[in-house]
Amino acid sequence: MKTKVIVPAALGAAFLLMGVLLLTKSEAPSPAGAVSQPEPAVVAVAAPEPMEAPAPVELPASTAEKPERACLDCHRYANINTNEGVLAANGMCNECHADPACDRTINGHKASLHVTPEELGKYPHEFVACVQCHADVARSPHQSDAGAQCRTCHSVHGEKTAHAPHLRVDCQACHRRSEMVRLDKTDHRVKLAGVDADGKPVDLTDHRLAEADSEDNCRKCHRADNEVGAPAAILPAKSALCILCHPAPLAFGHPIFALAILIGVAGVFLTLRFWLQGSVEGEERSMHRKIDLGAEAVWRTVFSRKFFSMLRVLFLDILLQRRILKESVARWSVHSLIYTAILARFALSLLAGIRFWFDPENPMALALMDKNHGFTGFIHDLLGLFILAGIVWVVIRRYVVKPEHVVTEIADNVAVALIGLLVVFGFIAEGVRITVSQIPPELGIHSFIGYFLSQLFSLSDWNWQRVYPWLWWIHALLGAAFVAYLPFGKMRHMFNTPLTYLIEDVSGVKREKRV
Repeated sequence: MKTKVIVPAALGAAFLLMGVLLLTKSEAPSPAGAVSQPEPAVVAVAAPEPMEAPAPVELPASTAEKPERACLDCHRYANINTNEGVLAANGMCNECHADPACDRTINGHKASLHVTPEELGKYPHEFVACVQCHADVARSPHQSDAGAQCRTCHSVHGEKTAHAPHLRVDCQACHRRSEMVRLDKTDHRVKLAGVDADGKPVDLTDHRLAEADSEDNCRKCHRADNEVGAPAAILPAKSALCILCHPAPLAFGHPIFALAILIGVAGVFLTLRFWLQGSVEGEERSMHRKIDLGAEAVWRTVFSRKFFSMLRVLFLDILLQRRILKESVARWSVHSLIYTAILARFALSLLAGIRFWFDPENPMALALMDKNHGFTGFIHDLLGLFILAGIVWVVIRRYVVKPEHVVTEIADNVAVALIGLLVVFGFIAEGVRITVSQIPPELGIHSFIGYFLSQLFSLSDWNWQRVYPWLWWIHALLGAAFVAYLPFGKMRHMFNTPLTYLIEDVSGVKREKRV
């Protein structure tokens, strides 16, 4: 035990003695002849002057009275997918906006920003966080550039709702109760106005929604001498009969349009009844039996090899009109200009409707529904020009050249007049629409015929806002008359001839001269 105690003590004494010797050696004078090391220079550094304490920041009384808070009270993002998160997020906004003194200055006038939570609880967006609509406002600086973004949750409505898609109108312009709207020339959109005609701020804190189905709400824009480029009348929505040339809902629409559709459908049924007067699969008496046999024949054909033969006839003889081309190149050219252009417009309308049905935010559908879109404006005018060129060719051929084999009847005159006037008034209405809506040249130029006419119309001082509804109705009534007359006049060959070609191909009966 004594040995274990003595050894550490001896080691400690040895280290202490070595330290003393080293200190003594460093303080001893250098031996003679030794080179002395220069002492380091001493640099005098002035002592810094004492700094003045910063003046205390004077906070607003409402802020200074609040106790200190943790950073995460503000710098966090609540889970706004839950009701609790919505209340937490809105609570942060209400700390300022629930104060009646919350305001800002616009053009030297105070604009209130006071919003009460109690009032918000009465509206449909009660359980929606403020930052879900005002998505770009929760930042520094605390201001919004885009405004409320309704399409974060809601999609664009179609042709039936509000009588048109209104693609260049902000949602708030219709769905907020404020009567003040304006046309923003920077992006050419109709928006809520922040100030009135005198430059005074408009109260936009009222979050109640307007009755969008009320015509009184539509008159915010659709009134005489409006400044947003809207027609001076509330026009009805498109009908299903418009789908031949325009994207349109599958609805009857206005009673006049509904009557035209019913007359057209009745004409189709009368034509079918006339066809069924003959023999069907050997049956000559019973109409019900003929319909049954005809339906069975259709299904047998669809699920047989003849189906591919029918597709060939559909493509070559109906779409490309091969049999007419064999008869006469001139006749084929006229038919192609009119028939193919109408068919192309119809295909574009169907494509827009189908894409919009499955995806209302689909860019292709929205482009085809937008009359001011570059592609839509150009292709519509181009196809309309084809139809008009075909009608002019028919007029020259039937009423000027008058070949011996061409016989002109009253039914021909009616068909040519309806199609020609329908296209002409369509172009005129488009030109007036571009004039009224103040479409900028970079958008309107794609509708090359309508834009050219709009430049001519702008030279006149007529009140085109009042003229446009009349032109719209003339075009719509001509379209209704065309659909109603279609199965009764010579235009019914648009249905009869393709059906005849298909029946001949299925039955094996070929009539080469039938065109």
